[in-house]
Amino acid sequence: MPNHPLFLAAAVAHGVLSLGHTTKGIEQFKHPSLKQVPALLRSTVQAGWYEGSLFFAIVAVLNYKWSSTGLVDGPDKVLAGLVTSLLFGFGANYFRAGDKPTAVTLAIVGVIQALGAKRAAL
Repeated sequence: MPNHPLFLAAAVAHGVLSLGHTTKGIEQFKHPSLKQVPALLRSTVQAGWYEGSLFFAIVAVLNYKWSSTGLVDGPDKVLAGLVTSLLFGFGANYFRAGDKPTAVTLAIVGVIQALGAKRAAL
């Protein structure tokens, strides 16, 4: 049993985000309008999208580690804060763009991340 179950929940959530992000990218990159975008730009946008998917996978592994260890030092606390900031920041961006389901999903994971960090830092 993990010492910090909210981090375990965040790990699972980030794993799901990684898969969902990849799936969404595959679907979005099929959109016919992207053929009008120059090849170099289209390629870099796709690479950046999949970097985002790998980011979620990396954060899933980090949260899994934290579920056992907690936040052991300053860099762990900074990383947890940065991840939380990214989740809320990009959630707000998706909300402004009209993608409310993604915005809500990121906000929920952000809350789990923030609560896990708060409890693990005590």
